[in-house]
Amino acid sequence: MKIFDIDSPLMVVLGKVADLVILNIITIIMCIPIVTAGAAFTAMHYCCLKIARDHETGILKLFFHSFKDNLKQSTAIWLLFLVIVAVFVVDCIFMYTNPTEMSSYVFGGLLFCMLLILFVGSMVYPLQARFVNTVPGTLKNAFLFSFKYFPRTLAILVVKLIPFALFFIGNVGLMLFPLIFCFCFSAPGLFAAKMYDKPFLKFEEAYAAAHPAETYEDERIFTDVPDEKNS
Repeated sequence: MKIFDIDSPLMVVLGKVADLVILNIITIIMCIPIVTAGAAFTAMHYCCLKIARDHETGILKLFFHSFKDNLKQSTAIWLLFLVIVAVFVVDCIFMYTNPTEMSSYVFGGLLFCMLLILFVGSMVYPLQARFVNTVPGTLKNAFLFSFKYFPRTLAILVVKLIPFALFFIGNVGLMLFPLIFCFCFSAPGLFAAKMYDKPFLKFEEAYAAAHPAETYEDERIFTDVPDEKNS
């Protein structure tokens, strides 16, 4: 096999890298209106799971298919998170500008709530991308998944935050800006997909066993996070 053959390992890897760059740039572009960011993140995770499973058949086609399919619910989830975060930020500013004896305890509680939101938020869009459910059902499943698979969720959250944390380390963020611009969402998204792929497959197998007549390989399916005894 020649190194530059279309199906050589090198070309396969370069193809995936190119897909990640395209996916990252289109995700950034679709986040610019702000209100569409939730749908963009959902579509990005949809594509990352396809890449992780070697099922991708055109990144742009996959992205906009998922973006359109999930626009309504993903936007509702995104706006809900924005409102919650805005409330917490206002509360933190109020606590800082109007300190009391209870301020440190209140601030600690707010910090805990923000960490909880980060954990749930790290899994809500992958679940939205793969499984059909209501908004409350997706949020519930994200909460259950994030604690049922806590080590995986923690690793996903840390990796997702790394590209943005680099901007707080001297000039590292500026020096690596081209790489961050090309991979800040898609590379952590692919890592996340590889982390949640196995649990997702368990959910899908449980659904397939309960609905043997249905085909769901390339479409979203409905399921809840199963009980421990079923996983």
